[in-house]
Formats: sequence, C-alpha cells, structure tokens
Amino acid sequence: MSTSPAPTKSWLLLWLLLTTIWGFSFFFIKVASSFLDPYEQTFARMGFGALALVSMVVATRRKFIVRGPAVKHLALIAVCAQVIPFTIFAWAIHHISSIAAGLLNSTMPLWTAILAILILPSEKLTQFRVGGLILGFLGLLVLLGVWDVNFQANWLAYTACALCTIGYAFSAIWTRKKITPMNLDPISAVATQLTIGAGVCAIFAIASPHEITSWPITGILAVTALGVLGTGIALVIAFEIVNRAGAIAMSTVTYSIPVVSTLAGVFLLKEKLHWYEPVGAIVVLLGIAIVQELIKPAKKPNTV
Repeated sequence: MSTSPAPTKSWLLLWLLLTTIWGFSFFFIKVASSFLDPYEQTFARMGFGALALVSMVVATRRKFIVRGPAVKHLALIAVCAQVIPFTIFAWAIHHISSIAAGLLNSTMPLWTAILAILILPSEKLTQFRVGGLILGFLGLLVLLGVWDVNFQANWLAYTACALCTIGYAFSAIWTRKKITPMNLDPISAVATQLTIGAGVCAIFAIASPHEITSWPITGILAVTALGVLGTGIALVIAFEIVNRAGAIAMSTVTYSIPVVSTLAGVFLLKEKLHWYEPVGAIVVLLGIAIVQELIKPAKKPNTV
C-alpha cells in the first residue's frame, strides 16, 4: 500500500475554499452584529450550522451519535470551542475591528502548543521551544498595540479575543485525546456537537433582554452564511482536507485566515489597519512555528 501524500491538486482547492470561508467569518460577524446581540448571533450561527449538518446526516443516511461518553465529550467541545468563543467574538466586534479579531484568532496554535506540552506526555519542552513561546507572547503584545490609546480604551475586548482562542486549542487537544480514539463519523459528530451548542445558546438568547427592532437583509444573509458556511460546511471541508492531506496541511489554514479577514475588513468594511497588527501577527506566527518545531535549531557541526 502506498503511503505517499495525496497530490496537492486533490486538496488545494478545498484548502483555498476553507481559507476564504473562515477568513470572511469575521466580516460576517461584524455585519450580523448590526441587529443581533452576541447571544442571539451565536444561537443563530450554531443553529444554522447544526441544521446544515443534520440535513447532511439525514441525506447521507448516517447515524446520529447518542452514546453517553461520546455525547459528553462533544458537549464539552461545543461549549469550549463554539459557545464561549463565538459569543466573545460577537461581543468584542462591537468594540474592535474585524481585522483585529481575525488577527487575534491566529494566536490559537500558540495556546494549542502550550496545552499540548501540559497535557500530552509525548510533547517535550525544550529551550528552543521556550524561546518560541516567549517570542509568540511578545508578538501578541505587539499585535494588541498595548501602548496605543485604542487598546487602552478597549483592552477587555482585545484580551478576551486573545484568551478565548484557548477554547479552540483545548478542543483540539481534547479531541485528539478523547474523541479520536472513538472513531466517530466526523459529520455526525460535528452535527451532534453543534446541535448541543445551539441548545445551550437558545437558553441565553431567549433570556437576553435585547429586542430585535429590524431585520436587515444584509444582516440575515451574513448570519446565515456564518452558520451554514463558516460553522457547518467549513468543518466538513476541514475533515476532508485531513482525510486527503493530513492534519498538518489543514492546520496551515490558520496562517492564511488573517490575510483574508484583513482584506475583507479593509476593502469591504473600510476599517483601518494599524502597522503593528500585521507585524505582531507575523511575530506570533514565527513563535508558533518554533514551538511546533516547523523551525528547528541548527545542528552543531561535528567536532573531531
């Protein structure tokens, strides 16, 4: 049996599509925030995503996941990786630009590396990787622009976005540790996950005192796209890329999402891009590459 990687052309188009969808998610969040509060937006987003994947489960005659242990872990992932981060980003987008939100989302692999080192015994912490962590956090400070008046006025929103991606990181580690060994069908698993998440969000959306006074067509289309594409279909594409090219190829989407979200913010929302945001993001990604050992220290020459 051949173990060679799949030809690039078999997954590159999917990779570009996934980058575009997830990159535009921050644009959709900003537009949907014009008429929905964070709880309503997160409920609508997860509801549309769940509806898309449940329909796919039914159409392809897959089985719904109802086993206790699997549902328990999927519920935990739904809360940590969807309900909390989605709500925080939807709230923060009222105070910061979609550009900043997209760039802060790129810090997720940094937290993933830290949690992997803490949770997974196979991950070793070397001096070089410690240097990568330090570099990553210095880059985060630059990305935030901690000296800037804009950050000082909205520090809570910036910090919340940076920290809530820990939920994404935790879900990746927990999936690898607890869910992957169960060999669940990915589409059925995500359908269950989003359905549980939508149910949790429904409670907060109903209890929210916010009253929707208008239903702009642009906002409705944005939240629908955010749910069906950015939350539902995108996860299916991600699993397909993993199947065709592996997890490493799929994880590189993280590095390209900020490019799309930044372009969408600048050209479609007319947001201002500060010089320190892309510079800080580059430093963060360099630190991540070191921690993930994509960049390794030069080997010392053998001495006679």
